Amino acid sequence: MLTKLRDLHRELSRLKAEISKETGTRISKLGLRKRAEDVATSWFSGVAPEIAEHHTVGAETIQRYSELFMKLLKLSRPNNRKTSYAEVLGAILKTYHDDLDLKIQTEPRIAKEVSALTEMLAGLPNPEEDSYLREAIGCASQGWLRAAAVLGWCAAIDRIHRCIERIGFDKFNNTSQQMAAANSGRFKRFSSPVRVSSLSELREVFDSNVLWILEGMLLIDSNEHTRLRSCFELRCQSGHPGNAPVTEYNLLSFFSDINEIVLRNSTFTV
Repeated sequence: MLTKLRDLHRELSRLKAEISKETGTRISKLGLRKRAEDVATSWFSGVAPEIAEHHTVGAETIQRYSELFMKLLKLSRPNNRKTSYAEVLGAILKTYHDDLDLKIQTEPRIAKEVSALTEMLAGLPNPEEDSYLREAIGCASQGWLRAAAVLGWCAAIDRIHRCIERIGFDKFNNTSQQMAAANSGRFKRFSSPVRVSSLSELREVFDSNVLWILEGMLLIDSNEHTRLRSCFELRCQSGHPGNAPVTEYNLLSFFSDINEIVLRNSTFTV
């Protein structure tokens, strides 16, 4: 990214110098106008989309520069004033280094494994989940891995809650009662029957109990339950003080599991 920004800065500076040498009041040379067009186009086609993925450069900053480059693109039409070119190029170059180069240079570096989260989680259709996940990726990109895990679990458990709502709270309640009554088998360890009638009440049920009832409803198997329980435990470890580290690899495994078992699993379509 930094190389692209510096290359663009160089082209802008050269263009400004060439235009300043022109003796006329208007720029009519095809070569100069084509260079202005190419420079502006490179911002929109290559630089702006990529820089938007870097959370240290705000959307307002990108929008401001996009407006300036749009003016430069319009100026590339025949016979626009030399002073107009100078004004726009000067405005772009004036704070370019501080607004763009410096922000990318000082951006916290994260492992490639964490940057893969953006691609892994792309295209999920639920706007509420997307909000959780965008915040999670933003936290991960800054190195705030524990916060990313907490937000990632929010997205997963929200999908699970909404799936239960779609299926019906009666089935959820009846399954929990049957499991609590079991004297043998896998569910003999389950002793927390629940009765809920709304999404709000469901959100008060402890997440580990929800996972048990999901297995009882045959929405997940025992292996999926174990993996999701591990994800929930990482969320709890991330949300409370402790010495256990949370690394990029822990986080990637965490998001891989909730992505495959919940978010992209047709069983949990809502």
